Amino acid sequence: MTSQEFNILVGKLRPRLIHFANGFVKGGAATAEDMVQEAVIKLWRSNELQEIRNPEALTVQILKNVCLDYIKLKKNNMEALNPNFRVYTENDPSVALESKDEMCNINGYLAQLPEDQMLAIRLRDIMGYEMEEIAHILGTTEGNVRTLLSRARQRLREKLMSKWKQ
Repeated sequence: MTSQEFNILVGKLRPRLIHFANGFVKGGAATAEDMVQEAVIKLWRSNELQEIRNPEALTVQILKNVCLDYIKLKKNNMEALNPNFRVYTENDPSVALESKDEMCNINGYLAQLPEDQMLAIRLRDIMGYEMEEIAHILGTTEGNVRTLLSRARQRLREKLMSKWKQ
């Protein structure tokens, strides 16, 4: 792969990668950009660049590892999206407040899941990745991804149901 082909590929992937990184780090756009840049550099330095069949999946895998290293290094508490920055289109302030509260609860529940389950949920249900891609990113089988998703969804369902019963 030539440097020009690589730059075109990275240009196409960059918005999706930044979105992915923003979901993992709490440092704003600059931190997400830094992580994407580090992942792209690692991909470029990879000796197997000519043999890569799915460069997007490999780049996401590298980016996931970079983000996880950052989280571990900074001891970041993995707060996902800040609901205070969400734009609510509801005219009724109580409905907007309830939506905001529900997002905080869901983000908190996601953070309590085991790492592989949380990643599977984020990749599949939030970012829309296919099972095969998720399996490649997580380094597991599609069957295991289905199991991770099932268990994660069940835990989230249980937490939400217990909250609603209160």
